Formats: sequence, structure tokens, C-alpha cells
Amino acid sequence: MADKPKTLRVSLVQCRGTAYEVGRAQADAFAATRKGKAFLRKRLKLPWWLNIRTEERAFRAYAPALWEEIGGIAEGLNISMEHAVTYFGNEGMRMPTGGCSAVMSGGVYGRNYDFWPRGYEGRFALVQISGSYASIGGSHQLTGRLDGMNEHGLAIGLHLVKARPRAPGLNSVLLVRRVLDSCATTAEAVDLLRRTPHAMQYNYSLLDSGGVAAVVEAGAGAVAVRGGDWLACTNHFQSPQLRRLNRRVAHSIDRLPPLEGWAARNLTAEQTFQALNFSASPAFHNYGRAQTLHTIVAEPGKRRLLIGIGGDAAALEEDMLDVDFKSWVAGEDLPTSEIKGQLNLGLRRLWRTRARR
Repeated sequence: MADKPKTLRVSLVQCRGTAYEVGRAQADAFAATRKGKAFLRKRLKLPWWLNIRTEERAFRAYAPALWEEIGGIAEGLNISMEHAVTYFGNEGMRMPTGGCSAVMSGGVYGRNYDFWPRGYEGRFALVQISGSYASIGGSHQLTGRLDGMNEHGLAIGLHLVKARPRAPGLNSVLLVRRVLDSCATTAEAVDLLRRTPHAMQYNYSLLDSGGVAAVVEAGAGAVAVRGGDWLACTNHFQSPQLRRLNRRVAHSIDRLPPLEGWAARNLTAEQTFQALNFSASPAFHNYGRAQTLHTIVAEPGKRRLLIGIGGDAAALEEDMLDVDFKSWVAGEDLPTSEIKGQLNLGLRRLWRTRARR
């Protein structure tokens, strides 16, 4: 039997300072949560393959600030650097394997993140780190990002194509974080994603404040870039050189035409949010193991980000958050620490009918 409609609560963590200080602050916030308390109670194990010097060399080469942040997490959680790297670093990350959708057109970036609720961190992080660009985004294992926008208005989201086989390289959530930390434009992001080794096969949807959109299709040793005035992206490669790498993609192909239709129409931010977040939308995962857990819509030119948790966030008068990120970068914190929404909305009427009987 499917689950009853339920409330999903997502925390908003706001951190400023050095990379180490932000790591400490994120550790403190994590330790206060139910997941954090469970993590600190369990017996931590080190994988047989872990070589801390090898891990440090890789981070120093590709993401030096993140190495310092992981050091802050280790200190904040009172665990060894080896354990912090294992659970919040690159190789040990349990990667998201859901289906995700994005549209980019008319200066608007819209994206649904779909995954299993039990595997969702339930956390958006706003970070302003010395030497890196400030950003806001969906968090994964503290250091990674599922999507987001930075202070220059660059928006990005990840879309799984194929998790295996895995190759030496950076995980997708760390690549998204690197883009947010260090790239101001779509061109810079494309260049970084071309130069960096990819551990798995993912699409990356991009839009910058100048309205330049791209989809980077990437895997081990292979990167292709799609551009255009408007673009849509799901969970399969569309470029001729990478199509052969696709897994079974029927669900991904079925979601693409409505997304392309919305992109071609140059919808406003509010219209894009409604199209993606409406629980009866063809791009929305309504209930089951994989669901639409959050929707983000960015207006990079305005540094504006709309966040909705679950479905029908605006229609149900849930906490759809409208973030003026320019003000946050200037020092004005968000007045709330939580945003909530509803899952399993497709079953709402069914359960109400049963309740009357």
C-alpha cells in the first residue's frame, strides 16, 4: 500500500566564514538533527581502500577549500579526518539515483529534484566562504550540492544518467559544489566540467545571469555540451557521441517533451514553478519510492531563487520560499530555519474518501 500524504520538513543552514569555520558550523547544525544524532551513535568504520594521503592529494588538486571544510566537520563532530573523509568526502558518498528534470529559457532556470524520501538529506545550505563564491543549494552529505545558485547568478543542477561503472574522479555532488564555489558564468562551468575527471555519468543543466544556457553531458573520459536559446534536460544523454552509454531511458524520454514545450514558451519564474511543482504535472513524481522532493526556480539576473518542498507548494500555501540571494550575500540572513511541504499528494483524495467511509 502506498504511503499516506505526509509533511516533509527541510532545514535551512546559513554559514559564513573560512572554509574550516563553515565546516564547523555545518557539523554543529548536523549534530543537532535526528540524523546527526544517529550518525554520532553508530560505530564508524573505515573502508579497506581508504588512503588519507591519496584523498588529500585529490582534494588539494581539485577542491582545496573543501578539504579545509571537511577538517572543520571532523573537528565539529569529534571524529577523525579519516572518518570525515569517508562519510563526507568523495569516494564514500552514497550517490542520489533518482530522476530529475530541468528547463532553461528566457533568463529562468527551473528544476525538480526526484529521489527517495528516506535518502534525502532534507537540508538547504547557504554558505559564504572566504575565497569562494557564496551559494545556496540543496545539500548532500554536508559538502555536496544537488543543485543551486551562486552570488554571480550561475544556476546548476545534476541529473543521473548511469551510476555504474564507476571511474576514478569526482562525484557529481562535489562537481556541482565546485562549480558553485568557483564559476561565475556558464562558459567557466563548462570549462571546469571538461577539465575535471568524472566518476559517473551525469547531465549538468546550467544557466547564468547573462541568459547563457547549456547542458553538459559527462562521464569518464567523455564530455559533450548542448547549447541553445532554450534547453530541457532529464536523465539521458542526447548527444550522438554519448547516446550509446544510456541505460533504459523510457521514463526520462517521456518527461522531455513537456519540458521542451515549457522552455520554448519562455515562461516566467512563477509559471515555471507552477509547471514543475504542480502535483499533476508530467514532470512531477507524485508518489512511490522516488518522488519530487524539491523544486527550485532561479532568476539568475535578479539573484532570486524560489524553493518549494514536495508538491503544490504555492497552491497549498505551504512554505514556498522566495530568496533574494543578493541581500543574503550582503549580510541579511533569512528569517527562518525551516521550510516544509507535502509528499504523496496524489493520494490525498483517496485517503480522504477512505476516512469518510
